[in-house]
Amino acid sequence: MSCDQDACVIVRIADPMCQKCFEEFFIHKFRSTISKSNIFGRGEHVLIAYSGGPSSTALLHLIADGLSVNARRRLQFQAHVAFIDESSLYPDSTNIREKVIDLITNQLHYPLHIVSIDDNLDNDNSLKELLFQHTKSLTAREELIRRRKLKLLFDIAIREKCTKLITGDNCTKLAAQILSDMAQGKGAHVALECNLTDTRNDLVTIVRPFREIMSKEIAMYNRLNSIESLQNFDVATMSGTQSSIFKLTETLVNDLQRQFPSTVSTIFRTSDKLEKNLKPERCDLCCYPLDLDENQSLLSDQDRIKLVHQLFSTLPDRY
Repeated sequence: MSCDQDACVIVRIADPMCQKCFEEFFIHKFRSTISKSNIFGRGEHVLIAYSGGPSSTALLHLIADGLSVNARRRLQFQAHVAFIDESSLYPDSTNIREKVIDLITNQLHYPLHIVSIDDNLDNDNSLKELLFQHTKSLTAREELIRRRKLKLLFDIAIREKCTKLITGDNCTKLAAQILSDMAQGKGAHVALECNLTDTRNDLVTIVRPFREIMSKEIAMYNRLNSIESLQNFDVATMSGTQSSIFKLTETLVNDLQRQFPSTVSTIFRTSDKLEKNLKPERCDLCCYPLDLDENQSLLSDQDRIKLVHQLFSTLPDRY
């Protein structure tokens, strides 16, 4: 792109842009993605997942602009915002609940639904105890929190009669998640994990409008528009690059992207070719279709684990 203004942003090596051109480029990518296939109906209730991070903060501002009266090609859906409060897991974390309430309710005037990540759990079986006493690896903790948050978001969407759930997953994060899932033996679900629309839940469809936007572009957009994200703790805060499978793959993708700018797009093109094999049986935790053959029993793996425990309990102590 070229204009009379001085370039201040370099998205790709051969494409320096001025601020105005970059913002038009960024907004066009976002609007063209959500305009595909008429995903949102007029007056449809839509739930926006807000975490306080850079991606979800940029997403919230773009949607607010699109819903404003003066917007060109105004968005027609009814927006709700959901925030999953994880402060109960981290005693040293700063409580950002008040900041979220001020931003969503007082400034943007959207219906806000705040749910603690411990909601609907028995007091004797808290998520914090499960995470830090019974789950030893950071990889398992990350996955458990990720699945738990999505389950709560589905519950909020169903309760508020929202048929779409918009998340701020960008293509850089999704590329790392694809490799992480494959490394953990979850390759059967990769096609759903990175798709624009995720139909794993029969009542609520996940929509990823940042699917074609990189984290670097989001950071540039936020900085140029003075959009500040909220600082929030998570289970991986202050951990090393090799502390979990996702952290390791994320570091790998970012390093490769700096040296080879087509890395993320190559991962996406490959994942788009994978077959989406939806089966009627779903996992209660992640809502993904069970990747079992027809001749396999749903409890076969659990039965094997019980058999191994019974076998070892009969062995002498020296074993």
